[in-house]
Amino acid sequence: MGRPKLGDLLLEANLIDEVQLQIALEEQKLRGTRFGSTLIQLHFIDENVLTAFLSRQLNMPCVSFANLEIAPSVLALVPRGLALRFHALPIKSDGARLFVALADPMDLDTIENLEKVTGKSVVPMVAPQSSLEEALRRFYPEEAPESGGGEGAESGLFPELIREIEEMEVFGRQFQEIRDRLDRIEASLAEIRALLSGRKE
Repeated sequence: MGRPKLGDLLLEANLIDEVQLQIALEEQKLRGTRFGSTLIQLHFIDENVLTAFLSRQLNMPCVSFANLEIAPSVLALVPRGLALRFHALPIKSDGARLFVALADPMDLDTIENLEKVTGKSVVPMVAPQSSLEEALRRFYPEEAPESGGGEGAESGLFPELIREIEEMEVFGRQFQEIRDRLDRIEASLAEIRALLSGRKE
C-alpha cells in the first residue's frame, strides 16, 4: 500500500518530515486509524493546523460547530452507528447533495460509503477532529436503554435486527423501507395475538 496523498502534501508544506511520516504509517497499520488522526495522536501536528492546511489546500470551508443547528431529517440520512464509525456529521442537504463535516475530507472510502448509504453526492467539509467528535456526541446522543414492558417500536419484536440493519451501510437508502416492513409484520402479529386471545375467552 502506497503512502497517503495527505502525507505527501504535508511533507511538501514542511509540516512533517520523512521520519515522522514513516512512523505515522507504521502506527496507522497497528492502530487501524486514519492517517490524519494518527499524526494528531502522535503529536506530530496540531489538529487546528491540520484543519487549516486541509481547508486551504482543498479550497474547502471549515465547519464551526458553535451555533450550528442541524435538521433531524438531515441527521436521519446517516444512521448513528455509521456517523460514529466514519467520524462524519451531515450538516445540510441541498437537493442531490449532502454536505458532511469530516476530520479527514481526503478519505475517499468514507465519502464513497456515505454516498452509497444516502444516495446523495457528498460534499466534504473539513472540521477539527476533537470538535467533530464533540459535535457527534451532541447530535447523536447515546440511546437510553429500553425499559421493560414498553410498547414503543423499539421495544417490539425486532429492535436488535433494526439496530443491526441501521449500522450496515450496504442497506443504505433501503433501511427505512425494511424498517417499515418489519413494523407492518409486527402489527400483523399483534392483531393475530389479539384474535387468538379473544377466541380463548
